[in-house]
Amino acid sequence: MIQDKLVTITEEAFESILAILQSRTGIVPRASHRGGIKSYIERRIKEKNLSVEQCKDALLSDDVFFTEFVNESTVNETYFFREEKQFTVLKNTIFPQWKAMFGSMRIKIWSAACSYGEEAYSLALLAKSCGLNVSVTASDINSIVLEHCKSGVFLDSSIRSVDGVAFQGLLAPYRKDDKKIVFPDEIKDCIRTQKINLSVIDVPSCKMLLPKNQNIIFLRNVFIYFNQELRAKILRIIAESCLAPDGILFVSMSEIAQIDTDIMPSSLEKVFDGTVFYFHKKEVR
Repeated sequence: MIQDKLVTITEEAFESILAILQSRTGIVPRASHRGGIKSYIERRIKEKNLSVEQCKDALLSDDVFFTEFVNESTVNETYFFREEKQFTVLKNTIFPQWKAMFGSMRIKIWSAACSYGEEAYSLALLAKSCGLNVSVTASDINSIVLEHCKSGVFLDSSIRSVDGVAFQGLLAPYRKDDKKIVFPDEIKDCIRTQKINLSVIDVPSCKMLLPKNQNIIFLRNVFIYFNQELRAKILRIIAESCLAPDGILFVSMSEIAQIDTDIMPSSLEKVFDGTVFYFHKKEVR
């Protein structure tokens, strides 16, 4: 039996394809992902019978192909109540303070780079369990994952046996016998989806779409893909245009070290609560 011949692209060709990814999304793939991305491109070139130039043209003109490429270039692993300690700070400190100060006034939360939506639903469930009126904006560059988020249907694989365990009771009413988690309209109506490309966050057409006056923003596991210049730009726009006065920004606990004073807007201060760091928008004096 004759096997199909494998396609191999040169390093120069691969770099030119990665340049399209970076120019359109700001994403710089991690070294550990490059081999898998290269294999994906080679496989797709073979399947579609493309030259390297035709592949590059397709990435620029075919949104579905480009979305697949973005997915292959990033880690879309996500699950409910990921980084449990941050949700504990919300439950024990931030949400009670909001409730005491503002009562039934709606708290606005933005889950930026929300992927399939587990983070957005985790935030909505926890806020509602604390008696808050909540509105969550779930955004991502990927329209396919946003459709999944809108559906409100997840698999049990979105639950971990260790991280997030303290809050899994909030999921219990929505777990079904077929190993799915299905949220009703009551929960889904708290969440709106928005396609946002953070790499062009300062472009007027994108800036117009950004959620404004957000009390809490979760922007986690994103900065690992961006260079310092783009990190600085994103933080500046979020601080200027998106965070409400006294608002709070959470990044992944593993990303805190990558956010140094050189790129931190002067309006944001780092706050330490137990073992959790977050950023607080200071009052303008």
